[in-house]
Amino acid sequence: MKKLVSIPLFAAAITICSCNGNSKANIELQEKNDSLMAAIEQRDASIDEMLECIRIVEEGFSKINEAQGRISVSGESDMNRKAKLQEDVQYIIGQLDKNSSYIARLKKMVAGNEKASKELKGVISNLEKQLEAKNSELAALAEQLKQKDIHIAELNNIIDGLTQENTAQELRMIEKEKEMNKVWYVIGTKKELKNEKILSGGDILLEKEANMDYFTATDRNDISEIATHAKRAKLLSAHPEGSYAFEKDANGMDVLRITDKNAFWSLTRYLVIQVR
Repeated sequence: MKKLVSIPLFAAAITICSCNGNSKANIELQEKNDSLMAAIEQRDASIDEMLECIRIVEEGFSKINEAQGRISVSGESDMNRKAKLQEDVQYIIGQLDKNSSYIARLKKMVAGNEKASKELKGVISNLEKQLEAKNSELAALAEQLKQKDIHIAELNNIIDGLTQENTAQELRMIEKEKEMNKVWYVIGTKKELKNEKILSGGDILLEKEANMDYFTATDRNDISEIATHAKRAKLLSAHPEGSYAFEKDANGMDVLRITDKNAFWSLTRYLVIQVR
């Protein structure tokens, strides 16, 4: 009889354990669902915030256009004209600052959101272009007022700032272009190139073990030919055929002439010439 009683008790224990197991799995599943829903809600909230920022910026540009439509540089007394100009210019500057702040905020949100669509990024890029255009229109207005001997301090300060920013940007672009156009060349005998660890077993070692101080740096646009001062010269670095030619000078020495700069420097910015 004891055995018969123990069987139902054992089955009940299994059932209880099974229920407890299912309950635990259900809890884990619910936690995952909750986490997923929270992530979706967070994503949706982020997108909603982006859309709201875009709406504010677009509304700001609309208000700027209205203020620009009110601006007139003629037809009223100097006192009234200057007072209204100051009021409208200050309003435009305030709106531009606000738009600039929201656009920066949008860019930051998009940078941290891998789900942001290309369309959304395109909208933000378009808003940036509109901001640049409005800043340019402010600069044109400043010049127009200057010709009529009307000076507004706030506007002049903004234009000075834009001028400095543009100048700095132009300098950065010039420096970047110089860096992009920078090339290096070296001429030497096989022994010299090996001694400087530029050549090893027929392979060129660039920026690894090579003595880079042995190279001459220059701008690719400033060099169209290189005198080798040797009767025999050959290229060791990779440059497309048809982009260069070796010619003899009056003394019978090889001169490298670069006939197509873009093609010549397309594979490498380092030129290695071996002479004998």
